[in-house]
Amino acid sequence: MPNSVYRYIFQKSLWQQVIVISLTLVLLPLAPIPLELQRRILDDAILQKDTDLLFKLAGFYLLAMFVAAGFKFAMRTQRELISARVVRSLRQSVFFCMYTFVPKLHPVTKPADVEHVDEGAVVSMLSSEVEKLGGFAGSAISGPLLAIGTLVSVLGYMFWVEPVVASIALALYSPQFFIVPFFQARMNRLSQKKSLKMRELGSFIMENPEEDLRNADPPPLFNTLVEDILGLRTRFIVNKNIMKTINNLLISLGPFGVITFGGYMAIQGTVDVGVILAFISGLERLGGPIRDIVGSYSQITDARMRYTTLLDAFSDEHIDNAGMMGLKMP
Repeated sequence: MPNSVYRYIFQKSLWQQVIVISLTLVLLPLAPIPLELQRRILDDAILQKDTDLLFKLAGFYLLAMFVAAGFKFAMRTQRELISARVVRSLRQSVFFCMYTFVPKLHPVTKPADVEHVDEGAVVSMLSSEVEKLGGFAGSAISGPLLAIGTLVSVLGYMFWVEPVVASIALALYSPQFFIVPFFQARMNRLSQKKSLKMRELGSFIMENPEEDLRNADPPPLFNTLVEDILGLRTRFIVNKNIMKTINNLLISLGPFGVITFGGYMAIQGTVDVGVILAFISGLERLGGPIRDIVGSYSQITDARMRYTTLLDAFSDEHIDNAGMMGLKMP
């Protein structure tokens, strides 16, 4: 398996990634169109009492909505298909590594020899670990690309229409780009520790005979592992919700700044009311991409951590010697 999660994803889904990235690039120019149509509907049609122009602009607005919805449907479907195929490939790779690399590199001659395969860890890797890692594959590139591209296109439109108000909105949103990496680093460490504890728990269940566990109190080691997992999960939940609360507060401050400062400029007659409407709508559209950027950053760092943890289950000796023995992974 490659050392990089992105190399693995491109190795398994290169042309599918090209398709989903192309669909994403088509979507980006469509993001500011509804904002401009809203501004023109209010300033050029409603305030001017031009019914023909109103219906014409409304028709363009609906057309833009349906076109964007069609491309989003195609993009999301392609993402999920990529994820499903990568999950399948990951399961095949894990199975091959654990049951082909290990036995061939360390042949056993007696049944009593030490087992080289940790069955509990294999169950954990084949189930939840590869599901979460494979789920990232579909949006590995297109997710950040769409979020950043939408953010840039909408902000570019806002700066083109009214730079001062756009600057205020950007200043209120920007602290998130410093807060998120701080909390995400802590959450990644906790998630990695929890994943390793889950493997230990699976190994404990697999290694203890059923007759020793039936009708008996839970063993001390079992209780310790369960309590450790609960503690790690609790700390993860607290950090996640602190980060989300701060992000939501900052996102809420954006419309407040636009309405307050933009409203003052509208009262003074320096901007049109349609500009304020477009900016409020634009800020609503910025909230989604900002959350997506935060989510993408979290997913990327989490995927790298999970992939590294997955590789750690196979010793460097196994990986390095695979090529020498002519073993090719699926």
